[in-house]
Amino acid sequence: MGHQRVVDAKSRISELPDEILILVLSHMTMKESAKTSLISRRWQNLWTLHPCLEFDGSQAFLKFGNPNNRRKAKKIYVSERSRYINWVNRIVYSHLSAAAAIDEFKILFPVGESCKPDIDELVRFAFEKKVKRFELNLTDFTGWCSNMDGCYPLCLQTVSLTSFVPLKSPILKQVDVSSQVLTYFISNSPFLECLCVGGSTSLVHLRVVGPSLCLKYLEIIHCLCMESLEIDAANLLSFKYYGPKIKLTSMNVPNIAELSIDGTCFKSLARMMVEMSTAFIRLEKLTFSVIMFVQRWMNNCEYPMLINLKQLELNLYASDDESLLFLSSLINACPSLNKFSLEFCRLKVHVKRKMKKARKCPHHSLKVVKITGFVGKTIDTEFCMYLIENAVMLEKITIDA
Repeated sequence: MGHQRVVDAKSRISELPDEILILVLSHMTMKESAKTSLISRRWQNLWTLHPCLEFDGSQAFLKFGNPNNRRKAKKIYVSERSRYINWVNRIVYSHLSAAAAIDEFKILFPVGESCKPDIDELVRFAFEKKVKRFELNLTDFTGWCSNMDGCYPLCLQTVSLTSFVPLKSPILKQVDVSSQVLTYFISNSPFLECLCVGGSTSLVHLRVVGPSLCLKYLEIIHCLCMESLEIDAANLLSFKYYGPKIKLTSMNVPNIAELSIDGTCFKSLARMMVEMSTAFIRLEKLTFSVIMFVQRWMNNCEYPMLINLKQLELNLYASDDESLLFLSSLINACPSLNKFSLEFCRLKVHVKRKMKKARKCPHHSLKVVKITGFVGKTIDTEFCMYLIENAVMLEKITIDA
């Protein structure tokens, strides 16, 4: 009888309308829902109507073998690319006749310009289905097969379908996208909360502005032709920029809480902070990286009082003849600083100099310090001594080589 009840229960579930069963599947991942195809013939194709379509092809790169054999890698790549595109097209085709919208659509595989017609069709499909979270992550996952297939260009004609787009989160990595396309998203997506762009060579000037802009997270990474950026986003909470030095024409970000920025832009940002100190009053976390000439980019900077900053993370490259004690001015401008971390890479310039000592300035909030890349040279030793002597409430310090 117990076995009979289980069978009957399964039968009754299978008799439910497709809409109900798809709703059940929507609470699973796409991979989990695919396993339901084994239940019975009734369930065989239901998983393909999952509202969150994530096509993760990163595992295919485990088949590449020795990356030094580029000819073999290219052959395997072409084969896996074809298999990946066919897999995606097969599942997308099953959604064409369905009336339901797509909540999430992700392509994770380094398809490029040679697959433009296929990717164009997938992009059109996603936007026709009123996609909310859209991701084209076309980066390679191994770091050595870049440019094997070129960079996919996302054109305005591909996405420009209506004057209203319910898009919340476009993530475009290793996608050649212009400011025209991004402006279209910003202007026609009233629910836009997150915008992420990485590896675009067509992005030069960008204006992120709008009186009713809901944008909370903005990320621009390694867009090597970028020249200028203007931000007027009252709801923005987090901004990340890594790339060439750019002109920050304005930054109206009164609610910004997290800021991560390339060190080449730090001096102009610091100047802007001084001019608009009230605009950064809510800033709680600041991260920046300077890969060389750290004193050139940061020495003699003026800083506003960042009264709410609690976490400061730095990634710096410097040589033995430089000193990191100029960072004391920045640390002193953060009276609420609780956590400080420095990832330090020493450029090998064999110069001996005497230990310097910064003026004493006690920090009453700093409790946790982490230094990575310590080698015991003058440059890192004098800075560690400065922290130990001035962080009067220090509870934990971690120093790693």
